[in-house]
Amino acid sequence: MNKQFSVKEKVCIITGAGKGIGREVARLFYREGATVALITRTMDDLRSLKRELMFDDSRVLLYSGDVSDEETVKNFVKESINKFQRIDVLINNAGMRFRKQFLDTTTEEWDKVINTNLNSAYFFCREAGRHMVKQKNGRIINIASIVGTLGLPELAAYGTSKGGMITLTKCLALEWAEYNINVNAIAPGFCKTSYAENFKKKTELYKFTIERTPQKKWGTSLDIANACLFLASDAAQYITGEVLNVDGGWSAW
Repeated sequence: MNKQFSVKEKVCIITGAGKGIGREVARLFYREGATVALITRTMDDLRSLKRELMFDDSRVLLYSGDVSDEETVKNFVKESINKFQRIDVLINNAGMRFRKQFLDTTTEEWDKVINTNLNSAYFFCREAGRHMVKQKNGRIINIASIVGTLGLPELAAYGTSKGGMITLTKCLALEWAEYNINVNAIAPGFCKTSYAENFKKKTELYKFTIERTPQKKWGTSLDIANACLFLASDAAQYITGEVLNVDGGWSAW
Protein backbone atom coordinates (compact mmCIF):
# COMPACT_ATOMS: atom_id res chain seq x y z
CA MET A 1 0.00 0.00 0.00
CA ASN A 2 1.07 3.57 -0.70
CA LYS A 3 2.69 4.86 2.50
CA GLN A 4 0.43 7.91 2.40
CA PHE A 5 -2.60 5.66 2.92
CA SER A 6 -0.95 3.53 5.61
CA VAL A 7 -1.72 3.09 9.31
CA LYS A 8 1.31 0.89 9.90
CA GLU A 9 2.66 1.24 13.46
CA LYS A 10 -0.04 3.74 14.42
CA VAL A 11 -1.67 3.11 17.81
CA CYS A 12 -5.42 2.95 17.31
CA ILE A 13 -8.20 2.71 19.89
CA ILE A 14 -11.36 1.12 18.47
CA THR A 15 -14.54 0.94 20.52
CA GLY A 16 -17.29 -1.59 19.94
CA ALA A 17 -14.65 -3.81 18.32
CA GLY A 18 -16.35 -7.13 18.98
CA LYS A 19 -19.03 -7.05 16.30
CA GLY A 20 -20.10 -5.47 13.03
CA ILE A 21 -18.32 -2.35 11.85
CA GLY A 22 -15.95 -2.20 14.82
CA ARG A 23 -14.79 -5.75 14.28
CA GLU A 24 -14.16 -5.11 10.58
CA VAL A 25 -12.21 -1.92 11.39
CA ALA A 26 -10.10 -3.85 13.91
CA ARG A 27 -9.49 -6.62 11.38
CA LEU A 28 -8.48 -4.22 8.60
CA PHE A 29 -6.28 -1.99 10.75
CA TYR A 30 -4.43 -4.93 12.29
CA ARG A 31 -3.80 -6.48 8.88
CA GLU A 32 -2.51 -3.11 7.67
CA GLY A 33 0.10 -3.06 10.43
CA ALA A 34 -1.55 -0.91 13.10
CA THR A 35 -1.25 -1.46 16.82
CA VAL A 36 -4.78 -1.77 18.18
CA ALA A 37 -6.42 -1.30 21.57
CA LEU A 38 -9.86 -2.91 21.36
CA ILE A 39 -12.79 -2.61 23.74
CA THR A 40 -16.17 -4.32 23.65
CA ARG A 41 -18.73 -5.52 26.15
CA THR A 42 -18.10 -9.25 25.65
CA MET A 43 -14.52 -10.53 25.76
CA ASP A 44 -15.42 -13.73 23.89
CA ASP A 45 -15.98 -11.64 20.76
CA LEU A 46 -12.42 -10.32 20.95
CA ARG A 47 -11.00 -13.75 21.74
CA SER A 48 -12.55 -15.13 18.55
CA LEU A 49 -11.01 -12.26 16.58
CA LYS A 50 -7.66 -13.03 18.21
CA ARG A 51 -7.91 -16.65 17.08
CA GLU A 52 -8.87 -15.60 13.56
CA LEU A 53 -6.01 -13.14 13.10
CA MET A 54 -3.45 -14.87 15.33
CA PHE A 55 -2.68 -11.62 17.11
CA ASP A 56 0.84 -10.59 18.01
CA ASP A 57 0.19 -9.67 21.65
CA SER A 58 2.77 -6.88 21.51
CA ARG A 59 0.51 -5.04 19.03
CA VAL A 60 -2.85 -5.66 20.68
CA LEU A 61 -4.70 -4.77 23.87
CA LEU A 62 -8.02 -6.53 24.50
CA TYR A 63 -10.43 -5.05 27.03
CA SER A 64 -14.03 -5.76 27.99
CA GLY A 65 -16.28 -3.18 29.59
CA ASP A 66 -19.18 -0.77 29.32
CA VAL A 67 -18.14 2.23 27.23
CA SER A 68 -20.89 4.35 28.80
CA ASP A 69 -19.16 4.02 32.18
CA GLU A 70 -16.73 6.89 32.76
CA GLU A 71 -14.34 4.95 34.99
CA THR A 72 -14.16 2.08 32.50
CA VAL A 73 -13.14 4.51 29.76
CA LYS A 74 -10.53 6.18 31.97
CA ASN A 75 -9.02 2.83 32.93
CA PHE A 76 -8.97 1.52 29.37
CA VAL A 77 -7.32 4.63 27.94
CA LYS A 78 -4.80 4.63 30.80
CA GLU A 79 -3.96 0.99 30.15
CA SER A 80 -3.59 1.70 26.43
CA ILE A 81 -1.15 4.53 27.17
CA ASN A 82 0.79 2.40 29.66
CA LYS A 83 1.25 -0.37 27.09
CA PHE A 84 1.82 1.65 23.91
CA GLN A 85 2.98 5.08 25.21
CA ARG A 86 0.77 7.04 22.82
CA ILE A 87 -2.55 7.21 20.97
CA ASP A 88 -2.51 8.10 17.29
CA VAL A 89 -6.08 7.27 16.29
CA LEU A 90 -9.38 7.02 18.18
CA ILE A 91 -12.39 5.45 16.47
CA ASN A 92 -15.64 5.89 18.40
CA ASN A 93 -17.75 3.10 16.97
CA ALA A 94 -19.58 1.60 19.96
CA GLY A 95 -23.31 2.06 19.68
CA MET A 96 -26.79 0.66 19.96
CA ARG A 97 -30.19 1.30 18.42
CA PHE A 98 -33.82 0.23 18.64
CA ARG A 99 -36.91 1.13 16.66
CA LYS A 100 -39.78 2.56 18.67
CA GLN A 101 -42.30 5.35 18.41
CA PHE A 102 -41.06 8.42 20.27
CA LEU A 103 -44.07 8.62 22.62
CA ASP A 104 -43.57 4.97 23.59
CA THR A 105 -39.86 5.41 24.35
CA THR A 106 -39.13 5.25 28.09
CA THR A 107 -36.65 7.44 29.91
CA GLU A 108 -34.53 4.37 30.61
CA GLU A 109 -34.41 3.45 26.92
CA TRP A 110 -33.59 7.02 25.91
CA ASP A 111 -30.79 7.27 28.47
CA LYS A 112 -29.30 3.93 27.45
CA VAL A 113 -28.96 5.00 23.80
CA ILE A 114 -27.60 8.47 24.62
CA ASN A 115 -25.16 7.07 27.18
CA THR A 116 -23.89 4.29 24.90
CA ASN A 117 -23.64 6.29 21.68
CA LEU A 118 -22.97 9.89 22.65
CA ASN A 119 -21.66 9.98 26.21
CA SER A 120 -19.14 7.24 25.44
CA ALA A 121 -17.79 9.36 22.57
CA TYR A 122 -17.52 12.32 24.94
CA PHE A 123 -15.58 10.24 27.49
CA PHE A 124 -13.21 8.80 24.89
CA CYS A 125 -12.62 12.09 23.10
CA ARG A 126 -11.83 13.73 26.42
CA GLU A 127 -9.48 11.04 27.74
CA ALA A 128 -7.69 10.31 24.46
CA GLY A 129 -7.78 13.98 23.47
CA ARG A 130 -5.73 14.97 26.50
CA HIS A 131 -2.88 12.78 25.25
CA MET A 132 -3.26 13.91 21.66
CA VAL A 133 -3.04 17.56 22.72
CA LYS A 134 0.22 16.78 24.55
CA GLN A 135 1.52 14.91 21.49
CA LYS A 136 0.30 17.70 19.20
CA ASN A 137 -0.96 15.03 16.84
CA GLY A 138 -3.91 12.69 16.46
CA ARG A 139 -6.91 11.49 14.51
CA ILE A 140 -10.43 11.03 15.87
CA ILE A 141 -13.11 9.33 13.79
CA ASN A 142 -16.67 9.25 15.12
CA ILE A 143 -19.01 6.69 13.58
CA ALA A 144 -22.28 8.59 13.29
CA SER A 145 -25.14 7.77 10.91
CA ILE A 146 -27.18 9.27 8.11
CA VAL A 147 -29.96 9.35 10.72
CA GLY A 148 -27.93 11.98 12.56
CA THR A 149 -28.60 14.51 9.81
CA LEU A 150 -31.66 13.30 7.89
CA GLY A 151 -33.88 11.64 10.47
CA LEU A 152 -36.05 8.51 10.23
CA PRO A 153 -39.24 7.62 12.12
CA GLU A 154 -38.97 5.42 15.23
CA LEU A 155 -35.30 6.32 15.67
CA ALA A 156 -35.49 9.55 17.70
CA ALA A 157 -33.08 8.47 20.44
CA TYR A 158 -30.61 6.99 17.98
CA GLY A 159 -30.80 9.96 15.63
CA THR A 160 -30.34 12.40 18.49
CA SER A 161 -27.25 10.56 19.70
CA LYS A 162 -25.71 10.48 16.23
CA GLY A 163 -26.58 14.11 15.56
CA GLY A 164 -24.82 14.95 18.80
CA MET A 165 -21.74 13.04 17.65
CA ILE A 166 -21.66 15.06 14.44
CA THR A 167 -21.84 18.37 16.32
CA LEU A 168 -19.18 17.16 18.77
CA THR A 169 -17.00 16.30 15.77
CA LYS A 170 -17.23 19.81 14.33
CA CYS A 171 -16.63 21.54 17.67
CA LEU A 172 -13.53 19.48 18.47
CA ALA A 173 -12.18 19.89 14.94
CA LEU A 174 -12.15 23.65 15.50
CA GLU A 175 -10.93 23.52 19.09
CA TRP A 176 -8.04 21.12 18.44
CA ALA A 177 -6.91 22.16 14.96
CA GLU A 178 -3.95 24.06 16.44
CA TYR A 179 -2.70 20.80 17.96
CA ASN A 180 -2.66 18.97 14.61
CA ILE A 181 -5.62 16.81 15.65
CA ASN A 182 -8.06 15.94 12.87
CA VAL A 183 -11.61 15.13 13.96
CA ASN A 184 -14.06 13.72 11.43
CA ALA A 185 -17.22 11.67 11.36
CA ILE A 186 -18.42 8.88 9.10
CA ALA A 187 -22.17 8.56 8.52
CA PRO A 188 -23.01 5.05 7.32
CA GLY A 189 -26.22 4.27 5.55
CA PHE A 190 -27.80 0.83 5.84
CA CYS A 191 -25.05 -1.78 6.17
CA LYS A 192 -24.92 -5.54 6.51
CA THR A 193 -23.97 -5.79 10.18
CA SER A 194 -25.24 -7.92 13.07
CA TYR A 195 -28.78 -6.50 12.89
CA ALA A 196 -29.23 -7.02 9.13
CA GLU A 197 -30.90 -10.46 9.19
CA ASN A 198 -33.51 -9.40 11.76
CA PHE A 199 -34.13 -6.21 9.77
CA LYS A 200 -34.86 -8.21 6.62
CA LYS A 201 -37.80 -9.82 8.41
CA LYS A 202 -39.51 -6.42 8.28
CA THR A 203 -40.18 -7.00 4.60
CA GLU A 204 -41.74 -3.69 3.63
CA LEU A 205 -39.21 -1.61 5.57
CA TYR A 206 -36.29 -3.55 4.12
CA LYS A 207 -37.69 -3.14 0.61
CA PHE A 208 -38.04 0.60 1.21
CA THR A 209 -34.37 0.96 2.25
CA ILE A 210 -33.21 -0.82 -0.91
CA GLU A 211 -35.44 1.22 -3.21
CA ARG A 212 -34.54 4.48 -1.44
CA THR A 213 -30.79 3.86 -1.90
CA PRO A 214 -29.61 4.96 -5.37
CA GLN A 215 -27.16 2.04 -5.61
CA LYS A 216 -30.05 -0.36 -4.75
CA LYS A 217 -28.09 -2.27 -2.14
CA TRP A 218 -26.89 -2.16 1.45
CA GLY A 219 -23.26 -1.44 2.18
CA THR A 220 -20.88 -3.66 4.13
CA SER A 221 -18.82 -3.23 7.27
CA LEU A 222 -15.73 -3.21 5.05
CA ASP A 223 -17.05 -0.15 3.20
CA ILE A 224 -17.03 1.71 6.51
CA ALA A 225 -13.68 0.26 7.58
CA ASN A 226 -12.08 1.44 4.34
CA ALA A 227 -13.36 4.97 5.00
CA CYS A 228 -11.86 4.81 8.49
CA LEU A 229 -8.53 3.70 7.03
CA PHE A 230 -8.49 6.70 4.70
CA LEU A 231 -9.35 9.24 7.43
CA ALA A 232 -6.75 7.71 9.77
CA SER A 233 -4.00 7.90 7.15
CA ASP A 234 -1.71 10.74 6.13
CA ALA A 235 -3.69 11.05 2.90
CA ALA A 236 -6.44 12.80 4.90
CA GLN A 237 -4.19 15.24 6.75
CA TYR A 238 -6.04 18.32 5.41
CA ILE A 239 -9.53 17.00 6.19
CA THR A 240 -11.11 17.92 9.52
CA GLY A 241 -14.58 18.73 10.80
CA GLU A 242 -16.19 16.78 7.97
CA VAL A 243 -18.93 14.17 7.80
CA LEU A 244 -18.24 11.48 5.21
CA ASN A 245 -21.48 9.82 4.11
CA VAL A 246 -20.94 6.18 3.15
CA ASP A 247 -24.49 5.37 2.14
CA GLY A 248 -24.79 4.35 -1.49
CA GLY A 249 -26.11 7.78 -2.40
CA TRP A 250 -28.92 7.95 0.19
CA SER A 251 -27.99 11.44 1.39
CA ALA A 252 -27.73 12.79 -2.16
CA TRP A 253 -31.53 12.95 -2.45
